[in-house]
Amino acid sequence: MIFVLDTNVLSEGQKASPDASVADFLRAVPVENVRLSSVVLAEIAQGVENNPTPELRAFLADCLALPVVEFGEAEALAWGRLTSAALKKGASLQLRDTFIAATAAVHGWTVATRNTADFSPLGVQTFNPWTEKL
Repeated sequence: MIFVLDTNVLSEGQKASPDASVADFLRAVPVENVRLSSVVLAEIAQGVENNPTPELRAFLADCLALPVVEFGEAEALAWGRLTSAALKKGASLQLRDTFIAATAAVHGWTVATRNTADFSPLGVQTFNPWTEKL
């Protein structure tokens, strides 16, 4: 299974005392089964720009070592389809999450996130490492 990591999963792993379940998940998933959405990379880069500590710069460098998936034509078309369907059902959507969901949908990947409810209206597979085990 390939996982697209949401920002909250990556950020949890950087805490001095991360949640044990999330730390176990991050250790258990082989790096070749992890992807980073360009949207998540943008969120992390913004955080570093807002607070450019050595620790956050190192965190960004670690993230750049992961395979980054660009948001291209296929993802844009999937985004239109997914968001249209969800909005027709009255869903309230978080813009950044919709881009991450479209990326996962195009490739058949699972979004690893604490905020599974934000992704459920979009019909993508999710995994909550705080509450689920591999």
